[in-house]
Amino acid sequence: MNQSASLSVSLRGHHLFAGLDPRQFEQVMVASRIDDYEAGQVLFERGQNAQHFFIVLDGQINLFLYSRAGEEKIVEILRPGNSFAEAVMFMEGSAYPVSSVAVVKSQVARLPNREYIAILRESPDTCMRMLSHLSRRLHLRIREIESLTLESATHRLVRLIEARLPPDDDAPAEINLLESRQELASRLSIKPETLSRILRQLVDAGAIDVNGRVLRVNDRKRLIAVRDAIG
Repeated sequence: MNQSASLSVSLRGHHLFAGLDPRQFEQVMVASRIDDYEAGQVLFERGQNAQHFFIVLDGQINLFLYSRAGEEKIVEILRPGNSFAEAVMFMEGSAYPVSSVAVVKSQVARLPNREYIAILRESPDTCMRMLSHLSRRLHLRIREIESLTLESATHRLVRLIEARLPPDDDAPAEINLLESRQELASRLSIKPETLSRILRQLVDAGAIDVNGRVLRVNDRKRLIAVRDAIG
């Protein structure tokens, strides 16, 4: 299977293309490509002219910013099926607001903004799907800003754990942390040593057990009680 056919198979069911008819879909695919990245390779830098958006096919891509002190802040961790930089095509100036890097060997679809926008102009269904997608992303960003601004480091970590637990179930449950300790600390805007200290407090209190990236929540109510006690 050639690259064009492989890309079409990979992306035909993606929500950003579900509303396209065969002609529209082919119009975008003709101008698209698959790129392979080695671990540590940068896809684009903040401020670079944005002519494409992307979909992760394999591996892991991190979006990040640097603080004034030079510390890296992870904005988002992306895995297969996740799209990114699609909102930039609607921004005046069209420059990437963050940088991106392949964390492991990765394969990414690179899709042209110009062709996709042309499709949106003639496809209300696809346009509404895009608006819904961007609205969900905006809502998540607002929640993240509220958390970083108003909550303690312990609250932020427990909220992240809660979000990954099965809903409406008080039984013990295990979750696999997607991030490394360093990535998780960056995501929560805390130091790695602070993250380790909070995890140790939760373990000592009997709320969780930690084995590498596997985290077992023994009692959700106790986890919340310990969170409030630690503050």
